[in-house]
Amino acid sequence: MYGYIRQGQRTALTREVMGGVAFQVLTVGPGLLRRLRVRRLLRRMARHGVGTAVFEDGAWRETAARYGIRPVAVGPLRLAKLGELLDAVCPALSGKTVRLCTGEDGSAARRAARVLVKRARYVAVEPPGQASLEQWLLERYGLAAGSGGQQPSATVWCGTAEEDGGGAAVYLGADCAARQEVRYAAEGLGPRPVPEQLLAALFAAGRWEPSEIRVVSVTSRA
Repeated sequence: MYGYIRQGQRTALTREVMGGVAFQVLTVGPGLLRRLRVRRLLRRMARHGVGTAVFEDGAWRETAARYGIRPVAVGPLRLAKLGELLDAVCPALSGKTVRLCTGEDGSAARRAARVLVKRARYVAVEPPGQASLEQWLLERYGLAAGSGGQQPSATVWCGTAEEDGGGAAVYLGADCAARQEVRYAAEGLGPRPVPEQLLAALFAAGRWEPSEIRVVSVTSRA
């Protein structure tokens, strides 16, 4: 089961269903004893099997981590929405080069490459010398990996970003939420922007399809 941690009027632990998925919801209210109450309720959440949670803000992340409760990973959702993310940061990629920084997850790199070959003319794979991926691109799509003598118009980071080049980029690795804010809309989850972690949880639970989620904006946190 997922958790959901938010600020509110009264500290309490409740069960709510959002988007068809059940959440243990910890609402943190004001009060002198709230820290003690929050720790007790986090311990209860952990006993009930909550290992990941949606955090509406960062106020209680460190405390929750002491009980083994971590933020929902948003990288898989971003990978599923990579096409829209690229359209947001660099909408005119036809005939241009995209740099693909693969990281350690070969599966994620191949899924990203499937999107890139449909939008860009060239895909420059980094670090160089990845014979397996380059051969796969050539055999599957007839694409010889490389920049085509162009400067990349955008970079896709599948792993932890090692630099901040200042150009258009999409971050998919473990540090993606710290580097870039993505806002979404999803019909049926309210008119306001929906928290990315909530959508990531619904997607991971198999209750929402990428086609039901729309990217609204992408903003650098640098």
